[in-house]
Amino acid sequence: MAKPRIAVFSGPTSTIANSPTLVTSNKGRKPGERVLEGRYDHLAAQVLYEPVTVRIRKFTAHPLEEDARDVYQDDGKEYYEVELRPEDGAYPLPYMGRRANGDSEGAPFEEGDLVDAALKYGGRQFFYPDASRIFADIDRSISGRDEHGEGNILDRKADYDFIRALPPSGFSRQGEVSGVDYFPYKPYAISNRPRYSDLARVTNTVQRSLDSGQYAGGIWLEGSPTVEETCYWLSLLIDTDLPIAACASQRTHGQLANDGDRNIVDAVEFILSGQGEGLGAVGVQDERIYAAREFKKADDRPGNYKATGGHGGILGTVGPPTTIWYRPAYKHTANSEVNLNKLRNVVEFTDTVGDAALTRVLVKDSEGLLLGSSIPRVHIVKYGAYMGEDHGPDPDDEVDILARIDQALAHQRQGDGTAPQLHGFILEGTSPYGMGSSAQHAALAIAAYSGMPVVRVGRADPGGRVPGDRDSLSIAGSNLDTNKARLLLMAAMLKLGRLPKAKDPRNPQPRERTAVLDKLAEFQQIIEAH
Repeated sequence: MAKPRIAVFSGPTSTIANSPTLVTSNKGRKPGERVLEGRYDHLAAQVLYEPVTVRIRKFTAHPLEEDARDVYQDDGKEYYEVELRPEDGAYPLPYMGRRANGDSEGAPFEEGDLVDAALKYGGRQFFYPDASRIFADIDRSISGRDEHGEGNILDRKADYDFIRALPPSGFSRQGEVSGVDYFPYKPYAISNRPRYSDLARVTNTVQRSLDSGQYAGGIWLEGSPTVEETCYWLSLLIDTDLPIAACASQRTHGQLANDGDRNIVDAVEFILSGQGEGLGAVGVQDERIYAAREFKKADDRPGNYKATGGHGGILGTVGPPTTIWYRPAYKHTANSEVNLNKLRNVVEFTDTVGDAALTRVLVKDSEGLLLGSSIPRVHIVKYGAYMGEDHGPDPDDEVDILARIDQALAHQRQGDGTAPQLHGFILEGTSPYGMGSSAQHAALAIAAYSGMPVVRVGRADPGGRVPGDRDSLSIAGSNLDTNKARLLLMAAMLKLGRLPKAKDPRNPQPRERTAVLDKLAEFQQIIEAH
């Protein structure tokens, strides 16, 4: 019987797909060079160059094997003899690699190379270009054995396709470029983060893969600080009933107490359990299953993900067995109103109140793929106490907001298909009211009358709803946190476009206000539903 197949997507800056630095072992060092401290040599999993026969001392796999030697077959030898082959996979062996430095012997690789600009920050990558090696290591490693003492914990369950959606490392010899084709965070001096347009690549890659009919579900691997955002975006944009499990790690693959490998195994269990169908995208971390909408990292230690919003968000546990205790009431994936298949190729809207014709912005190409140029630009404005310049509601005090408005309008006037056409704001205000200073509200009112919707949310980890009666020119952001509200507004703009502009955004007319309020009501419906 054929095994189920799972799509494993590599996402950016992902510790779960990273490894400790490859440091030259003592066996690879020359006399006079720094000796690594400790009683054992440094080992790294590597593949043999040719077959080799080795003798393994008996009764050394566990301290009490000798105590039970009577139950072992005795062939008269004190060792086992076995042939190890390259096709067996990687074995833990001393790391013998040395850095080229112009002389005949080279120099040891050190962790410090990664901060040395003269060495081009080491010139090596430690993130994995896809997850295939990680899965192989889990299946073969000592720590990858299951509770019955057997290996191949992943291979026994399913087959896998490893898909480089937005990977954390790449093949530079093949022309791939950091910051364009892949996105690492280490070495920190040359790290790169994804851009707005890369969300289209994520959406199209995942949607096409899950539409293929080959998979029982998908696993998304990403850096722990940002996986919550991509998970929610997938929940909003991907039209599927298949389970999508997002995983991260606080420690690198191969590091002591690495949690990422366990999360991967748990994600496979979750997908194959059949309990995840219709749940949308979820976070699978530390044996808990989180709704994408509430999934949030609190600190960089295992067990420190939490549910935001104050009213649930942990849907289940991996088990055994995988158990779903609650199902989300909000729309997601197949029933999302903003998923890829519910978005039109072109979004049409009134640009300025009174226009006879609608403005059109291309959202998808002729094949139905999301365009990177269509992704809306949504900026975050934060309120803190004692921020006002004076006691008055002077919008000109908010130079950052006004500059963003001016830039957005300049992009729209450019109109050549390269500049973003959809812009908005998130105001992270007081909890739970989502209120900022009077000057911020005055400046954001200009934004609304300039065609840019504004969503208000509470600060940090909100636990209650934002009331809708505090600022009629903005959208109440429910109990969403800032980053989730930003993603939802971006998705909503792909469906609804912009607000209708007033001819003079600082002095709107009554009918212009009515037109803006009517459009804001459409945005509010989407915010409430998702």
